[in-house]
Amino acid sequence: MARQVNQLLHLAEASETQNYVFESVDVAAVAEDAADYLRRLAERREVYVDTHSAPGAPVLQADRGALFMLLKNLLENAIQHSPVGGIVAVTMDTDHLCVRDEGPGIAAGELPKLFKRFWRGPMRRNEGAGLGLSICAEIAAAHEWELSARSTERGAEFILCFRRNSAANVTDRVLATSPGAADHS
Repeated sequence: MARQVNQLLHLAEASETQNYVFESVDVAAVAEDAADYLRRLAERREVYVDTHSAPGAPVLQADRGALFMLLKNLLENAIQHSPVGGIVAVTMDTDHLCVRDEGPGIAAGELPKLFKRFWRGPMRRNEGAGLGLSICAEIAAAHEWELSARSTERGAEFILCFRRNSAANVTDRVLATSPGAADHS
């Protein structure tokens, strides 16, 4: 119950743009902080989290706390849905950030529902109220970023594009900049 109330408060806060304090934020540093925050969960689930920043990773005008919340939610979902021994890869460059897991992926019929409030898919965990991805969508919208998801051959991928209309060909760039699983043994 406390987690649900907390998520409702985060959602209400994320929905109001006057709550944001925009400043220069190093996206790679925030991604590392979010990964460090979830390190124990990843270790408990026996999942490896790898963050990789291409040269020129962005420093954006953003609310650092909101960006942290967005990345924490995406990483937590990826860790929870990854198999034992799986890898959660976080890659970023000047235009986008991608969180990829090696879980079961997302059914095509579920993709349009992912960011809806209170929606929880059949692969859901017992905890949570179905608000984490809604919070992410609100934060992305407040920053005028694009957040999308897709299923891949080996899991799911969430892509956060920092510049509108930069989603074209982002999958090719993500795959080209992502370290291979063989690099993590």
